[in-house]
Amino acid sequence: MKTKELRHRLIDKISVIDDDDLLNDINKPIDDSCFENQIFRLSDGHKRTIDKAINQIESRDCLTNEESNKDVDEW
Repeated sequence: MKTKELRHRLIDKISVIDDDDLLNDINKPIDDSCFENQIFRLSDGHKRTIDKAINQIESRDCLTNEESNKDVDEW
């Protein structure tokens, strides 16, 4: 089963659970703290994209939140 399909199946199943204890038990292994000491490896493409975004921010080649909202409203 592919990740996307599995994710959707889990979301569908979890969305109908009304038992708080069960939901808390399900949440424990996927809580943010389980990623606390994990090292994430980025592909070269991801690194280039992040570097490009950092350069855009540093050179102010970006929109403010207000400008972005205006563009979306006009679109």
